[in-house]
Amino acid sequence: MKSALNTLMTVLLLAMPAAAAAAPVGYSVNSDAPDGDALHRIELATGVATPVSDLQVLSSTTGVRKDIEGLAFDSDGVLWAVDEDSFRLFQVNTLSGIVQSQGDVPISGLSDAYGNDFGMTFTCEDSLYISSVSTQTLYRLDLDGSASPVGAVGALGHNISALASWGKPAQLYGLGNGLDGDGEYQADSRSLFSIDLETGQATRVGSVGAQVPDYFEAGLSFSSDGTLWALVDRGDEPSQLLQIDKDSGEAISVIDMSAGGFESLAVASPGGCSAPPPSRDSENPTVRAVPVFGNPGRLLTLVLMLGTGLLAVNRFKA
Repeated sequence: MKSALNTLMTVLLLAMPAAAAAAPVGYSVNSDAPDGDALHRIELATGVATPVSDLQVLSSTTGVRKDIEGLAFDSDGVLWAVDEDSFRLFQVNTLSGIVQSQGDVPISGLSDAYGNDFGMTFTCEDSLYISSVSTQTLYRLDLDGSASPVGAVGALGHNISALASWGKPAQLYGLGNGLDGDGEYQADSRSLFSIDLETGQATRVGSVGAQVPDYFEAGLSFSSDGTLWALVDRGDEPSQLLQIDKDSGEAISVIDMSAGGFESLAVASPGGCSAPPPSRDSENPTVRAVPVFGNPGRLLTLVLMLGTGLLAVNRFKA
């Protein structure tokens, strides 16, 4: 019996890395922190943020990007960023933090050069959208840096500093700022919004809830499994990671970060881009599709089945 228990414990220990492998990671820049402006890799399960590097520029536009407010992955897994200080759109190497020369272009077409607090997301069609707080407007941003408003300027009607897209056709979501003002702050649009890609208008889905403390700007991104994550900037306090119910807007999880000053978030390439499998077999409508695990789930199942077999063998020998 002791041998069987040892075998089972070994199998469970082997299974733990498989389960941990399923936990997603994200990227952000602590652009408001005193020693900020560094790209960080974030463990979404724990909120631990590990610095990668300052965002160094190895091109004709030298220096360090100092005010990155929007991050998003395209469908090829390339990380893009917008920086309000330099007012540029560019690619970032997630391993080194180096600003890539590809696509490093100035942004044009916005009336305000400051106070935008950009949100940013790609859709399944690789269309790039940004939001501006200063104009309360959604923009379509071409990769040459030219921005054009979606609908009328000011159509958002709210201070939305974070964007995320899911599905095809795209469902666009925005997270409103938590506080507004300069010095004497008051509550702002602490809510999740759905955004119409034809009119640029934002419709309130619901508040993030009282369980979320005061915050300023935010980042927003879906992980590949469809979980909506937010990262909120709390000034001098540690930032917080939220899991948000996209149907109600409520935060269903609040995780304290290991650092502060984050107001952007990129987790995965655009998700939900493939049509869901049919619920019935097209030739035999009485046969229903059977749900299956992803790769981490398959690996975990295989390890547990192996452990069960070893346990049975040990019991038989006993």
